[in-house]
Amino acid sequence: MNRCEGIIIKAYGAYYRVLADGEEFNCALRGKFRTSARGSSYSDPVVVGDRVLISRNDDGTGAIDELLERRNIFSRKEKGRNRSEDVIASNLDRIIVIQAFQRPRMNLRFADRIIVRSIKESIDVVVCVNKLDLADDAACEFVLEYYRGADVPVLFVSAQTGDGMGELADVIRNRVTLFVGNSGVGKSSILNTLVPDLDLHTIEISDKTGKGRHATTNAAMIRVDAESFIVDTPGLREFGLLDIEPHELAGYFMEFSRYHDACSFRPCTHDHEPQCAVRDMVDEGAIAHERYISYLNILATLREYRAIKYG
Repeated sequence: MNRCEGIIIKAYGAYYRVLADGEEFNCALRGKFRTSARGSSYSDPVVVGDRVLISRNDDGTGAIDELLERRNIFSRKEKGRNRSEDVIASNLDRIIVIQAFQRPRMNLRFADRIIVRSIKESIDVVVCVNKLDLADDAACEFVLEYYRGADVPVLFVSAQTGDGMGELADVIRNRVTLFVGNSGVGKSSILNTLVPDLDLHTIEISDKTGKGRHATTNAAMIRVDAESFIVDTPGLREFGLLDIEPHELAGYFMEFSRYHDACSFRPCTHDHEPQCAVRDMVDEGAIAHERYISYLNILATLREYRAIKYG
């Protein structure tokens, strides 16, 4: 039995697929590891992207002995769920939030929640809007205006026609990149274009609801080349940020930062306080009004959660 370092590339049931020394092993957790993980605040002891030490066998199986230190995590915490933090992946270089111009309808407020989480974890984030073939110039201009000043790169692509896919390929090169988005936005179609031999299952959008269903059922790491990996995730309908305090939220909306020092109150939530420079900039058009409304919606959710939690 040999011991070596590897990376979790897929989790299924009680077993994990580990890439180590160029080979893949089906591994289970050591009993002592499962016991020590019970007191953790995380929902799973190990996740895709984790660096681990394994004891490997000649038959392609092994055991996970130790979880190495995580550089970062991508997680969510939902109201009404158990207290554990739902960690989706770890040790990421970049997160790409995928939306679609149509079918399903673009949801930039969902994207904003992912962006907040990414910035909190110090992970680079990019917004990628798929189905460019269904968009007009006004739709593209709206997205660019929405994120004006936010320091969030925006890509427009079409997995159907190939437009913009070369630029997206450059963005993921030599990185571990997580793809996240609502069901039906075309993550699997984009991945099939980027990695032609992948042949992921795709699902048509419902004509009745205009929404997608999950084509991907579990997070999995896909090897693009020797230095480039994509973590594919199931489509999400909601994304919680309940571990963030209300007064912290504005710090994750980067276009606010250049104005908040001029606010009369500090900290200023940019909601009800008088003489708020951020609200003044919204009125003047320097900050997109819809982006500000997105901020207020998240702020209201955080306040509501705190009111329930602390009575």
